[in-house]
Amino acid sequence: MTPVPGGADRPIPGHPDPQPRRTDARRGDGFLRKSGTFFAGTLLRTLAQGALFVLLAREMALDTYGLFVGVTALIAVVSPFASAGAPSLIMQNHADSPAEWDRHLVRGLFVSTVFGCGATVLVTAAGLAIWGADVGLVDLLCLAFADLVAWRLIEAVAASIQVRGRILLAALVPALLHLCRLAAAVVLAVSPGAIALHDWAVASAVTSTVVCVPVLLGGLRGARPAAMRFAGSLAQARTGMLFAVGLSAQSVYNDSDKVMLSRLSTPENAAIYAAAYRVVDLAYTPARSMSAIAYPRFFQAGRSGPRETLRLARRLLPRFLVFSVPMSLLLIAFAWLMPLVFGTEFAAAIPALQWLSVLLVLKSLHYLAADALSGARMQGRRTVCQIGIGVANALLNLWLIPAYGWQGAIVSSLVCDALLAILLWGCLAVSVRRDPAGTSASARPMERV
Repeated sequence: MTPVPGGADRPIPGHPDPQPRRTDARRGDGFLRKSGTFFAGTLLRTLAQGALFVLLAREMALDTYGLFVGVTALIAVVSPFASAGAPSLIMQNHADSPAEWDRHLVRGLFVSTVFGCGATVLVTAAGLAIWGADVGLVDLLCLAFADLVAWRLIEAVAASIQVRGRILLAALVPALLHLCRLAAAVVLAVSPGAIALHDWAVASAVTSTVVCVPVLLGGLRGARPAAMRFAGSLAQARTGMLFAVGLSAQSVYNDSDKVMLSRLSTPENAAIYAAAYRVVDLAYTPARSMSAIAYPRFFQAGRSGPRETLRLARRLLPRFLVFSVPMSLLLIAFAWLMPLVFGTEFAAAIPALQWLSVLLVLKSLHYLAADALSGARMQGRRTVCQIGIGVANALLNLWLIPAYGWQGAIVSSLVCDALLAILLWGCLAVSVRRDPAGTSASARPMERV
């Protein structure tokens, strides 16, 4: 998750509060206000992503769309390594020295460029090995570059804006990219014939580059010439990779099933499952905005160790459940709209959406526990749990997908998300039991894996 710190809530470096703040968590005014501000910007991006998803689903041939889903899922699995945790590093470094925001941003951009190019080559090679002649080399390169280089650079700029307290702008900057991608897809859609994978891949790469360049120039506006140094960037990447490993494991159990469906089952099964999963992901947007605002608060609470992060997670949990439970029921009730939105070929997505709607509740549970561990500087334990679930998810998919198609992928997703919630909350409880009361998290080093 990309952290979205609030500048007003940031502690003064070197002066830890003797008693952690709880005002926002108790009253909820600041938290809900900032969550609403971030949601307003995120909603625009999410709607653009959703419209793009629907448009491509309707305008691409079903088998072509299934291949596209598989490639994008593969990119999503690798994408956390493309930035080497640069957004989290920007937040962490800014908390220590806010005046040097430009140096932190330059380092983040350098790391994102180096690792993003490496990830692009890796995804291209893996894609050729998985799909062979079904997907062209240029298509893989273009799709990977758009998300692993251009998008990650924009994400780093947005993180730098976020830590300086401009939450709405930080949410609107990424939305610009997706709006432009949607416009490019509309241009392709009005052309005669179905949208080919090659056409969309090239359009996505060109559009992403055109948006990325002015965003970079705007993000660096006001930067000092002395900050334009890359020294120490790769050394910091070692710390950022701890965040990247955890995010990658999260992407594995979120997206590997789509890759496996397109390869072990049929592209049609992958398209049906991906359509239902996309709706669930869209419905989770308000909770994702709350998580983004709550994330830096866990780091504040974690200065006193895991006890305070556990208390904060417990206080926030009812708000997440108040949203996720009714939304899950709404998805079940209105799943019959899937063929009307995506097309008659997606009739099987109705039961798929109804089952996957349970993920809204499960994600609310395990994201809170995961962020509580990160805030207590126990990122290593969070990462180990996520890696374990990623491996379990892959093994279940290898067993269930060839036999049951998208139904097997759904069973694997529900089982793994439930198990992850149990593991993370259990790990947090054990950490609290073993941690002496009042021990400062800032006094211990970040855990490594």
